[in-house]
Amino acid sequence: MRGYDDNNNTKMYVAVALVGGLIAGFGFNGMIAAFFSGSQQINVINIPDSIGAGKITDVRFITLSGNSLLGNVNITLSGAAAGHGITDENGMLVFSVNATTNGSIGVTASKSGYTNATSSIQSIAGLDVSASPSSITSGTATFITFMVNSMGKPVTGTSVNVSGAGITLEGITGSNGQVIIQINAPNTGRINATARKAGYADGSTSVTSVSQQVLGVSSSQNTLTVNVPVYVTFTVTAGGTPVADAGISLSGAATGDGITNPDGKAIILVTPQTTGTITASASKIGFAGGSGTITSTGSQSLSVSVSPSSITALTPAFVTFTVKSGNNFISESTVTLTGAASGNGVTNQNGIAIIQVNTTGAGTITATASRMGYTAGSTTFSAAGQQTMSVSASPANITNGVATFVTFTVKSGSNAVSGATVSVSGGGITADGMTNSAGQATMQLTASGTGAINVAAHKDGYSDVQMTLAH
Repeated sequence: MRGYDDNNNTKMYVAVALVGGLIAGFGFNGMIAAFFSGSQQINVINIPDSIGAGKITDVRFITLSGNSLLGNVNITLSGAAAGHGITDENGMLVFSVNATTNGSIGVTASKSGYTNATSSIQSIAGLDVSASPSSITSGTATFITFMVNSMGKPVTGTSVNVSGAGITLEGITGSNGQVIIQINAPNTGRINATARKAGYADGSTSVTSVSQQVLGVSSSQNTLTVNVPVYVTFTVTAGGTPVADAGISLSGAATGDGITNPDGKAIILVTPQTTGTITASASKIGFAGGSGTITSTGSQSLSVSVSPSSITALTPAFVTFTVKSGNNFISESTVTLTGAASGNGVTNQNGIAIIQVNTTGAGTITATASRMGYTAGSTTFSAAGQQTMSVSASPANITNGVATFVTFTVKSGSNAVSGATVSVSGGGITADGMTNSAGQATMQLTASGTGAINVAAHKDGYSDVQMTLAH
């Protein structure tokens, strides 16, 4: 650093020592006394004496006279930068200098009653450096583009030195001011990139190397059964955020693989081959691998229940079968009927299958539930023989040509049978009726001729019964 009076005599060749005294905070007045006389001459120091063109740089100005700091001094800049300021009462001024071009910046210190002093600051074109990306993952090779500009224009032939986080590399910018360097930092921390070229002030930027995030793996199923295929949803996250395009590999009691979607999920059809543990491992470049496990258990047993537990032989009936394993309803189980009836059905998502059963006669029906990966289960229910009915008429004898109301009563044992169809035919009569809750059906009948009048009662689940009405 150098200062001048108005006669261009060098007065500030001891600026470095003076600034050192300022920074150290002691011996300052003695140093001034040693190098400056008691005249009314202003002396000015500027720190630094070289700044980058095209940048705004804070410059500290110090004004003195004789052996004392001199305050309230006007500082005027001209040349490659313009500006004006006034030192404080301690002779200090920090001024943001905007050098718009290369060259010299003239510094003039003035105060009424004092001889002016001059100094200069050199404006040198500075290098501006940027990096993309500005953050990388340690242990992962990443291409970083460094862009070097000066005064808004790319600078070719610039040396870019990269160091920190365990690496030291260098590259030279091309005609577009860019250089691409592959960085694989073994450590975390700050990586400094410094750009240097003759005739320019150095420029720098930094890249941060961060530790790899660990992948977490979760699954929609915690337990699977041997030989039972199940679609399992695997979710991969890092720091609570879903990770797309992560590979998932299954090993152990089952194998398989998949790739996560934008939601971090992958659906894989998993069929355990043995009992044990299934390990789901997730991996992606830039992340530390993670894993999760699923337990593969042995075959589970099926149980089947039936409702109703008894049906009537030779009478079609809808029967409900429910299949479970433990307390869990099992869908897609096949229910097969053997014995006094045959048939089959498949359970729905609630473990239920409804089958219409029509037996060939009285007897036992076996219902067997089966599904891959499970031990079959079975139960039995019965097909009972049809119940008998009796039918009576009141009156039991009618007169030809006389319209008569006849009440027919249908019973099974001592119990009235409702809903039974009563059919009358013969003797010039054709009529039908249905018994009420008392088992009775009343019809108006008019007989003719001498033929027999036949009465038949019918109801599903019962044996048909007949009688003859006299006339």
